[in-house]
Amino acid sequence: MEESKRKKGSTLETILWMTLTAIIVFIVTSFQYTRLALENGTIETDFYEYSGDGFEKLKRVMGAIETDFLFEYDMKKLEEGAINGMLAALEDPYTSYFNVEDTENFLTETEGEYEGIGVYIAYDTSKEMVIVLAPVKNSPAYNADVQPGDYIVEIDDKSMIGVSIEEVSSIIKGKRGSEVKIKFLRYTSETEYEEIVKTIPRATVDLSVFEYEVLDGDIGFISFESFDEKVYNQFKKAYKEMNKKNKLNGLIIDLRDNPGGLLETAANIIDELLPTGVITYTVDKNDNKEYIYSDSNEINIPIVVIVNENSASAAEIMAAAIKDSKNGAVVGNTTFGKGLVQQFKSLRDGTYLKITICEYFSPKGNKINEIGVEPNYIADDNKETDEDEQLQKAIEVMKDMIK
Repeated sequence: MEESKRKKGSTLETILWMTLTAIIVFIVTSFQYTRLALENGTIETDFYEYSGDGFEKLKRVMGAIETDFLFEYDMKKLEEGAINGMLAALEDPYTSYFNVEDTENFLTETEGEYEGIGVYIAYDTSKEMVIVLAPVKNSPAYNADVQPGDYIVEIDDKSMIGVSIEEVSSIIKGKRGSEVKIKFLRYTSETEYEEIVKTIPRATVDLSVFEYEVLDGDIGFISFESFDEKVYNQFKKAYKEMNKKNKLNGLIIDLRDNPGGLLETAANIIDELLPTGVITYTVDKNDNKEYIYSDSNEINIPIVVIVNENSASAAEIMAAAIKDSKNGAVVGNTTFGKGLVQQFKSLRDGTYLKITICEYFSPKGNKINEIGVEPNYIADDNKETDEDEQLQKAIEVMKDMIK
């Protein structure tokens, strides 16, 4: 649907994009407002005055450095070090500081293409390590057999344990043609794992992998790897072409290993699928709620969404919305469980603070963060067979829905 036809809360107009949990190295397909807003500096720019006590010790440390420290020092590095240390103490892997270079990379890489190895990653707070959600199809990581569930423990012989997801992604990212050495832990059970070291070339990675076809029974099938800014138009075009050739009886959307992306993209697609109602809503620290709605225009056919444990953020919003609808169902495994929203706040010198400000819920009020979306129909994929058991289950469920 067109943007003017969708209702939004005022807060959501200033929030960048929904944080994914997952970053594409280095694509922070997070946050809920437009790239244009960031480029033009129209996001949050208010100065925030700290009203509490404290930081006197920090001032005394700075005074000692200024008075007595023997060697030369860089004030900018001290300031950024203090900021990063403060944010790390919050123990929230999604709140972080973006320097000028990080910001420039972010603006460049949200367009669906970047230079790196091509992995979707997330931060596992239980292990304090970055985990691979999935390699981008046909990327260097994909060709090197990097697998979902691999933990990144070293990059170029430097430990990555406890290192933020932004820093890990920034280190992995690099110029096309260069290489990066990564040590992975691949768990074979809850307590046993093997160490795998791979030297992977960097390349230009296309993130806009979008596939569609008509299955037997005139069932449409659409699969895409992330909710980047191209996907909404691709979705509309694909549906139109499939429905023109064969009047579709139902639609299956494959969101397995999809780490999320732009909330606006997800909301637009959901708006095409569902009638008037709530798509999702957020709750902040003061219990304020902001809603995103769909309008009355809809495809109006049965919808089945396939998910797995690597489906995160915006993918979970779609799965939850479809599950809560009257003509939808979700098949697969319980999703990742990333339900937090971040906001970029300008620090007025070309740098930004990315800070967690609220969490989102399903239309019926179900919590997603750290829980995930449980499918209506649990279906495991047997990796030792060539058959796609989850897709077969989705087709079975769809055929029952359209009888």
